[in-house]
Amino acid sequence: MPMGVVIDFFVQSLASTEFLLGTMIVALATKIYFVTYLLPRGARKSCIQVPWFLLLGVMIGAMVNDLTWIIKLTHKLFFALNDYTFVITVIRIDWAFRILQYQFFALFLESLTEKKIKKSFLHALQILLSGAFVLYFLYFAFLDDALLDMATQERVQTLGVLSRMDLLGMRYALFYMCILLVLPSLFMAAQKMRSPHLPFLLRKQLRIFIVYLLFPFLAIEFFQMSYFSFYSFRTYFYHTLGISTVLLLVITYYCIKKVLALRFLNVITETPTSNTLSFIDEFKNTLESLSHATSTQELKYLTQTFFKEAFAIPLRKATFYVRPSASEKKREPTLAEPHTTIEALVESYMSTHEIEVSDFIAKQKILVYDDLVFSNFYEETTIKKSVIAFLESINAEIFLPVYTKQQMSAYAIIEKHERGTTYNKMEFNQMLIFASYLGTSITLIRNKNFETLLLQEKELREELYLKHQEINQYKESLQSFLRSTKQNQVGVLFYKNRHFVFGNQAAKELIRININQEEGHPLARALKNLAQQVESYKTPLTLITTDVAGNKIMLAAAPNLEHQTILLTVHYPDITDIITQKIPLLRDQNSWDYLLYLESTRVGKLIEHLMPGPGETLLNFKVDLLKAALSKKALLIEAPEDDLASLVDLVHHVSMRETLHILSLQGQENRFETAIKLFGVNPLFSIKSAPEPLLKKLQSSSTLFIKNVQFLSLETQEYLAEYIRTGFYRAFKSDQKMTSSVRIITSTNHNLNLGVQEETFSPALLNALKKPTLNMPSLITLAEQEFNELIDGFAQQAIKTEIFKNMLELTDKEKNRLAINRPASLHELKIKVHQILMQKSKKHHISHEASFDPAYEISDPDLFEAVRLGKHALRDQKIMGLLWHKFKSQNKIATFLGVNRSSVNRRCKEYNLM
Repeated sequence: MPMGVVIDFFVQSLASTEFLLGTMIVALATKIYFVTYLLPRGARKSCIQVPWFLLLGVMIGAMVNDLTWIIKLTHKLFFALNDYTFVITVIRIDWAFRILQYQFFALFLESLTEKKIKKSFLHALQILLSGAFVLYFLYFAFLDDALLDMATQERVQTLGVLSRMDLLGMRYALFYMCILLVLPSLFMAAQKMRSPHLPFLLRKQLRIFIVYLLFPFLAIEFFQMSYFSFYSFRTYFYHTLGISTVLLLVITYYCIKKVLALRFLNVITETPTSNTLSFIDEFKNTLESLSHATSTQELKYLTQTFFKEAFAIPLRKATFYVRPSASEKKREPTLAEPHTTIEALVESYMSTHEIEVSDFIAKQKILVYDDLVFSNFYEETTIKKSVIAFLESINAEIFLPVYTKQQMSAYAIIEKHERGTTYNKMEFNQMLIFASYLGTSITLIRNKNFETLLLQEKELREELYLKHQEINQYKESLQSFLRSTKQNQVGVLFYKNRHFVFGNQAAKELIRININQEEGHPLARALKNLAQQVESYKTPLTLITTDVAGNKIMLAAAPNLEHQTILLTVHYPDITDIITQKIPLLRDQNSWDYLLYLESTRVGKLIEHLMPGPGETLLNFKVDLLKAALSKKALLIEAPEDDLASLVDLVHHVSMRETLHILSLQGQENRFETAIKLFGVNPLFSIKSAPEPLLKKLQSSSTLFIKNVQFLSLETQEYLAEYIRTGFYRAFKSDQKMTSSVRIITSTNHNLNLGVQEETFSPALLNALKKPTLNMPSLITLAEQEFNELIDGFAQQAIKTEIFKNMLELTDKEKNRLAINRPASLHELKIKVHQILMQKSKKHHISHEASFDPAYEISDPDLFEAVRLGKHALRDQKIMGLLWHKFKSQNKIATFLGVNRSSVNRRCKEYNLM
């Protein structure tokens, strides 16, 4: 298509009545949104009712103008042959409102810079002239009958102008609005903006209003109004009206959002913020530095560094002062004397101000000069004036007090306007968090209590790690959700007289089987059972099952009593559909986000493969398992011995650690052998050269699994409890502390509470392991329905080919046989299910290769994907490196993948693994 044709089409579209009508409707809706947003907020505060009322008048005038255009364009588009008198009347009323709009706007600009508008001769003259113009246009709107005959109306519609008196009034009104109304107010506002007494936030608001809103608005209004003064512009008027309206709409939306973010009219008390996650990563280094600080001088430097890195404040413009404590003043009286002018001013103010000021500072938590000046401009109080004068005396933009035991022990000061931009709520919260840790650091430095600081640091690191893991899971869930939204087809089916009929093509694409002929297929059976239940009970039902490819699919059915049919819809479920059904099963409803991760992330699929039961008991255990896996805290697992390996492998894999070391204890520890192996020994007690302790030998990305932790001696348990609690370990019979990041996982099949009572187990170790305990529910006491669902889950995992699932499905009799002699572990149940399936496959002459998934018997998450890929895993260098690290043997890799050894040898050479 030629470019000229495209341009002509675009130009004609801009001038079309339909485009202009749609643009005006959007503009009106946007203004209504902002009016409804400001209406309740402005009405609550009496101090801003004058500017708020004036702004409301401006917005109403603009809305009337948009409504007038909508009426005019609607008449032109749908009622062109009808009487035009009503449209002419509306246009004249609109001009009256336009005069009021400009009058309100002029007064609004002045009200922003003055707490109370001062009456003047100019105001009286403007109001008089505005009233005259309003009466002039209202007279023609309601009392003029010059346009009542149809011939005159047709001429008005064709030429686009009104009567001569209308046109004359509009020309003078245009000159009056731009010259006598807006320019004087604009000149006075510009003068006020130069005043240093005007709040910084208010100056920014005025600059946005004038530069980004008023100037473009006047230019566009002038062009539109030139239609009535310059006939040469009429040819291009409709072409540019749509573009100018869209531009003005975007400009208005942008400016109002910007000024609202600057606490416009003080309707909000703090600057809004946008969510950010970068602070967590930046704060890690700061906390690490705080943990190593040993003096208040170091805290001063760390404070300056924090403000520079987090808020771009120059080092010299952020200062930190520590006030001497009462005991320090007694020991050294010279400390009570201020060393700098700022310290003298702060101490003088803090000792002389009123009690109300102390309460105000404690309530505010952080003093921000621009926010206080802005608030005081609209709501002046004695306390605010006192605090503002104090901040001016020390030239502070921000005064951040640091409290210890409800007493201000230190404070940070940022000089005025060093950043050039305002601070938002998120940044204030970051400062307050930093101040709280500063207060703790000051207390600990004074009390020399470093152990508490180390404990807090360790807890915070673990919490940050957990949040980081949760964020990663949330991102993966979001990506999964975005991918699933692309599959938004909805299929429709009808069921009547035991027969299904496809209602649309989407249903055929989603079902992909002949339901009426393949009645034994699991999907066909699910559809038929659902339809029959709805037919029997006459109530809508929903069901989530799997399609022919194994993907989850949602079925919904509802009765049509009039036609005696059942209407069914089929679609891929949103993540909300899946979660909504399972949220009531959670013990803790606040853990719904972990339910989201279970349903939509790779980690969730690994857990589901380990334990494919959807029941309440197993679901809550899977949530606990996911929480434990995403954390880096020490963990105690209470589970059957056969399931320990798979649970530990999964936790190790999810926590993204490289090395798993297993320490299996078969009996009570003798002669502290395990303690020496774990922590090393004091050289004074070692005759031979002691081996390197495991906590030092293993890398920081390692996991240490201690099986049967109850067999450790009491003294070894105390050493282990100290390491879990603080992150530092001591060599056996030594006081020297060393750090390690190895994660500890323990297991037991004993009652540790009873061991504490019998003094065979350490209370400190039990307390360290008590919270992160993973207690696997017993299959013996599991509800029958959940047990059967677990059996079905294992059977579904094992059967690879969809067409064999109906043949190999376990019967109720086989499930009852398993329930009577319930296995104690998941591993044993899995084997028994597999044995039954193997027997059934032999009975039906189904080959093992065709029917069973080779990954069924694999519990190691690292090997799970490799065995599914089979021979194709040879092409993946990362997986081949993992297999070499696991087996260290080409023969074992070849056997595991079911390929020739020569193929493995060739790939190992290619990837330089040998």
